[in-house]
Amino acid sequence: MTKGSLSPQQAHALFDILTHHEVHSEIERFKYPEAIENYGHPFPIEDGAPSTSPILQSLFARFILELPGVNSVTPEFWRERCKVIVEKLGAAELSESYDKGTVGSRRTLATAISTIIEYPARGCLGGVVAYSNDSKEQEYDISDADDVMRAWEHFCQELVHGQMIDNLFDVAARTDNLEEHSPLVQTAHEYMLVK
Repeated sequence: MTKGSLSPQQAHALFDILTHHEVHSEIERFKYPEAIENYGHPFPIEDGAPSTSPILQSLFARFILELPGVNSVTPEFWRERCKVIVEKLGAAELSESYDKGTVGSRRTLATAISTIIEYPARGCLGGVVAYSNDSKEQEYDISDADDVMRAWEHFCQELVHGQMIDNLFDVAARTDNLEEHSPLVQTAHEYMLVK
């Protein structure tokens, strides 16, 4: 590693921080009614103007607009119905400040939504690191943070490239007991609880 370069762990952490910050700031822009004006497809935008919400717009176009039924919705629907709803939500009097010692509604919603959206954003922007197939039978120590992180990465790898979804459904169909799942699933569950 040369002076000034980042280790893989540091680069990963920086990527997580930057993704979190960008998604949260894109969500927060919607507190203004005019935020939808510069969102991008499927909402009309000035020719050549870049989207002010590139991550949200990219995820929306990639996943939502491709769904059967949604992909045949007319441009008028987006322009005349959805755009108006988003503008009205931006103009709503949702509290953003700290009210009586608690976080306001707008800030709570922005934080919750950005927390959900940042995971698929990271997956689309950064991909899933490839691991060998030896993750299935490994033992994990739930009390060890490195093991929990390693299990989460293996779990994501198995979701994308393995049979994890089928395995989860097979066990969930038999029982709702977490201990019946593999050590990998149990440790990944611990990661989700902590995260």
